[in-house]
Amino acid sequence: MKSKIKYFTTHPMILILVIILIFFTPLALFSPGENKERGIVIAVGIDKTTEYEVSLLTFIPTANQSYKEQTSLISGKGQSLGEAIYNAQIAMGRRIGLAHAKTTVVSESMLEDDICKSIDYISRIASLPENTVFISTDKSAKELLQANDSLVSKTGLKLEQVINYNAENLYISDTSLEAFYKGYFGRTHSSIIGSLKLKESPSSQGGNSSGESGTQGGGESSSGSSGSGAQASSSGSAKMEIENNGDAILLKNGKMVAKLDVDMLNGMNILNPRSKHQIINIEDIEKDDQLVNMGYRVADKKVIINTKFENGYPLFVAELILSVDLVEIEGVKEGLKVNTEFSNVTNEVATKIEHKVKQQFTKSLNLIRECKADVMGINDTFHRNNRKEYEKYIRDNGGVDEFLNNVIFKLNILVQPD
Repeated sequence: MKSKIKYFTTHPMILILVIILIFFTPLALFSPGENKERGIVIAVGIDKTTEYEVSLLTFIPTANQSYKEQTSLISGKGQSLGEAIYNAQIAMGRRIGLAHAKTTVVSESMLEDDICKSIDYISRIASLPENTVFISTDKSAKELLQANDSLVSKTGLKLEQVINYNAENLYISDTSLEAFYKGYFGRTHSSIIGSLKLKESPSSQGGNSSGESGTQGGGESSSGSSGSGAQASSSGSAKMEIENNGDAILLKNGKMVAKLDVDMLNGMNILNPRSKHQIINIEDIEKDDQLVNMGYRVADKKVIINTKFENGYPLFVAELILSVDLVEIEGVKEGLKVNTEFSNVTNEVATKIEHKVKQQFTKSLNLIRECKADVMGINDTFHRNNRKEYEKYIRDNGGVDEFLNNVIFKLNILVQPD
């Protein structure tokens, strides 16, 4: 015994370790898990009608043999955003933290005012991460989150994965909250966010079979597994499905100024070398003595841009080399397949593709000029390449918002097979 005491006195670090184990091991073993005190929120939705409503899609740690996530949708209402979040927290019965929220959804009604104020408020009080996918919906954000279960069940995809294709191939930049902030606080205070639509499910007959139960503090909750299907927000409503058409919302100072379809996004992305795989549909191509419609996919793209001031006017010259594939829809699932047999680009096809691309670009350019929302980065390009002339020009000619109206564009396009 004396030898053990002597050993500990000569090795004080071991004695400290033993004391720590004695005091803290029981506490660690018998203390409740963090999920008992804090809710794991994987998606958040914000709506506003006569009052605010915050909806939280929460993950429920549950052992099961199907490997499917168990989720619960909990919402809270209030006259202010803070009150709605507080009531949602009461309904959950736990503190909320949004560090794991991969998706943030806002309804289009929220975009009538500066959405940055609401998003910044949630970021500060609930640690909403900047890498969350930031999207809007034409219905309510709550309904979109409810339809998430049906989406996972049928396709195996989650909301952030549905919008991911658009982020890589359609949008000017990604559709994260960080990208929104960069545009909002950028030179022209303009940005683009993705948009998902809701449509009534073809199999929907009747209303919500499960309903929802009200709770204290203006909160509501509904739960179900990933395979249970999505229910509508109120009794008697139809089931809704998520539809991704590649649409987007154009924002200026955090407010919606225009809705963008795929053609407009393609036009804006013509000068974006990272944006590929757009489909260019060409009508009335002569093939085997018949006029047919064909679709060409942009397989690769090379963009060379030169900016300068000529005779006092800003001149934007772009050389664009497009490598294209002829694609066809094949099979019941309408998958795209490259047609290698007829992929040669004739002069007629090249001319029509060039005309279509310039038409899309002009249409998109006119829109962002009208909205004074330069999401193409034209101002940034001139500022980077011709800083002194650019700064002098905007001082003398109405500022950043008017600059795009005065730029002269020259777009030269070369189309070739991939």
